[in-house]
Amino acid sequence: MPEGTVIYCGACGAPLEVLENRPYIFCRYCGCKNVIRNEQMKSTMNLGGVQIRANTNTENLIASAEYAIGIKQYDRANELLLASIMSGTNDYRVYILKAQIDLWTDDNNSLFQSLNTLRRLESTQSPNGEVTAAVRGLMHYRGINGVTALHNATFHELYDFVVYCVEHGSDVNCVAGMNMVTPISIMFVPVSPSLSRLDGTPFVRNKYEVKRIRDYLMAHGAFDRHRIGY
Repeated sequence: MPEGTVIYCGACGAPLEVLENRPYIFCRYCGCKNVIRNEQMKSTMNLGGVQIRANTNTENLIASAEYAIGIKQYDRANELLLASIMSGTNDYRVYILKAQIDLWTDDNNSLFQSLNTLRRLESTQSPNGEVTAAVRGLMHYRGINGVTALHNATFHELYDFVVYCVEHGSDVNCVAGMNMVTPISIMFVPVSPSLSRLDGTPFVRNKYEVKRIRDYLMAHGAFDRHRIGY
């Protein structure tokens, strides 16, 4: 086996301790028997000097990433999904899982990239509505502190993503965190105490966008608990 090759368990995604000239190896985490001469279950990635191999098995990677997310190993899940993306896949499930990880790790740049890719895939690969259904499910997924994709879109004042989330079934009155913020009220959470006005009114980056988002959400059933003077 070439130096630098890493092989992962086809069942749980854990790295395998490969012994020389062995046709199979048992995973020490889940006990699954892995045939290491089967190239379909091998995935190598350009991480830590490991070379990327393009013959990754998307089904195995997705299943392993789902398992890693389930046990909150988000870095590991990200590695698996990266391997799938680098192999050239356009499987929408990869980006659904990426968005879930982004919500848990509070990686908003990656989240909006994932949503943008899903939007593209939905427009080009969804004759039976499969991608749309998956995105609708994602809109009810909660990450760290219970936030949803809509919370992130409103907090960052991104009107187009707000519309995308609402059109796909996001709950416009969903509450998250200890302060029970809604997609409207989270826009008024100050980024830092130094950005609050002296009268205590939270800092807003773009008043026009905040008003446009607030009006849009209210038109779609959101309760307005934060009124601002403009």
